[in-house]
Amino acid sequence: MRRALIAAALVLASSTGCVTAHYVDHDLATARVASDFDTYTIRRVGLVPLTGLDLDVDQERVLRSAIFTEFSHGTPYEFVPLEAHDLEEVPGSDPYRRGRYDPRTIIQLARRYQLDAVLVTTITDHQFFEPQRLSMQCDLVATETGVAIWSGSIHLDAAKPEVRSSLRAYCQSVDAGESWEVNLLSPRSFAHFAAHQMSRML
Repeated sequence: MRRALIAAALVLASSTGCVTAHYVDHDLATARVASDFDTYTIRRVGLVPLTGLDLDVDQERVLRSAIFTEFSHGTPYEFVPLEAHDLEEVPGSDPYRRGRYDPRTIIQLARRYQLDAVLVTTITDHQFFEPQRLSMQCDLVATETGVAIWSGSIHLDAAKPEVRSSLRAYCQSVDAGESWEVNLLSPRSFAHFAAHQMSRML
């Protein structure tokens, strides 16, 4: 009986234009925080080129732009984008061959660019056509010690209901002005959604 009353109320509200769809915004990212995180003074954070799976120039640019934008808006830190040629000037830096950043590289970058930390992002899975997938890990490495004091990860699969629900909620919050389904087709929008989820864990 109660279900019937609720259904009738929804139909009535819809017919009068008074109902607004509500979608659940799940926390799809997870994070680990060092126990002494609060003892570090973090103001300027270097954003280095992505590591992990091979990406073409356009894909890397789209992903890193999304990370820069969402982390800049969603955290209290100033992010400084660093390009590959910036790293070439740092001795021992070869992330593309090694698949990671050497702690000594992080410390050298800090001295050169006055950084308190470096955000290292590793792409572990991606599919840029429907249904899109994107998995990545972000490590905030303190330049004082060369170790990660925060690590976040996310695994998005647009075919999963909880991802689609959160994406709808995200689109409502930013008032994109277009159907949320468009974001299922756009690698740029999907990357911003993933980076937004990650940034709010920091």
